[in-house]
Amino acid sequence: MSAKAMNCGMMHLKKFFVDGTVAHKGKLIIGTVEGDLHDIGKNLVSMIAEGNGYEIIDLGVDVPATKFIEALQDHPSAFVGMSALLTTTMANMAVINQTIKQAFPEVITFVGGAPLNREFAQKIGADHYTDGPQEMVEILDKLTINNAS
Repeated sequence: MSAKAMNCGMMHLKKFFVDGTVAHKGKLIIGTVEGDLHDIGKNLVSMIAEGNGYEIIDLGVDVPATKFIEALQDHPSAFVGMSALLTTTMANMAVINQTIKQAFPEVITFVGGAPLNREFAQKIGADHYTDGPQEMVEILDKLTINNAS
């Protein structure tokens, strides 16, 4: 019930974040990893990133590695964000990140979610761990500026 209430609130607020006044900065492919159906955090990150100029390719929940790879084939310059709320799906995140890095070594990956930390991100080879949407946007902005220079 709380997830439904949050989604309704986010739909109402989205128009204030995405009003067209921010220039396009890049693309972010985002999804909750295979085996996990939680999406409040992913949706918050999507909304904040979109409001800051990033085009969002939202793959939804329970996303296997193949869907991330397909999205990267369609959007090769995109960043990738993966979320997990369950400790049991963290292993899937490791496999998905490894698959992405094997197919697209240059792609920058982000991981986040309640049970994660920087050590886990480093262990699985993810480029960045963030514990909130604003931190992710700040990192994306730095990466985007550095790539434009």
